[in-house]
Amino acid sequence: MNQLLRPLTRADATAAATLHAMCFPDPWSVTSFEAAIEDAAVRARGFRQGGQLVALAMTKEVAGEADLLTVATDPARRRHGFAAQLVSALIVELEGAGITRMTLEVAEDNGAARQLYARFGFTEDGRRPRYYAAGRDVPVDAVLMSRHLGV
Repeated sequence: MNQLLRPLTRADATAAATLHAMCFPDPWSVTSFEAAIEDAAVRARGFRQGGQLVALAMTKEVAGEADLLTVATDPARRRHGFAAQLVSALIVELEGAGITRMTLEVAEDNGAARQLYARFGFTEDGRRPRYYAAGRDVPVDAVLMSRHLGV
């Protein structure tokens, strides 16, 4: 099936919010996606398959660094490399823009995401204890990770 990696636009906000709700217990709203997509410091990229948004990733640039805000893949389409391709594409874009460091936070119990980020050279910098509580019986730590770019 034809797949397309492209920037997200305001017209994608509803699909992005729907996808995010499939992936996270405390998803972003349509309004949050609209605001992020329209923010000049945000890079928002998505994969479409058969006309449907199946994966997305977003970064925000601040003071020569970029924070990976979110990565979401349709649960029915995981393990097909969408997240890896999105993260890779964003890293290339950020390096080309002169960004020197990329940061992120990920739930301690999200093993698949942590493995993905480790494959891209992200290392753990610290933790926010019991940070993720929504939709969980027991809150879990946020694992803070980063990597240098352009090295």
